[in-house]
Amino acid sequence: MGKERKIKISMDSVQRGGQTVSVFNIGNKEIGSIEPDGSKFKAYVAGADNAQLFKTEDEAVNYVIATYHLHQA
Repeated sequence: MGKERKIKISMDSVQRGGQTVSVFNIGNKEIGSIEPDGSKFKAYVAGADNAQLFKTEDEAVNYVIATYHLHQA
């Protein structure tokens, strides 16, 4: 079993395209963002052009973080 690392992820609210978007960063590197879409939430992972749609903001947050951890080198 590998050594466990603790990573600090920050979430900032920024304006993009006229709406407030939650942006997730590790240090100065953006790993993804979430934007409202009616009653749902679109989650974007950094480097991907397409969004995944979720019913709750918590599901979208979990998706961004899990996808980052899955694909990091």
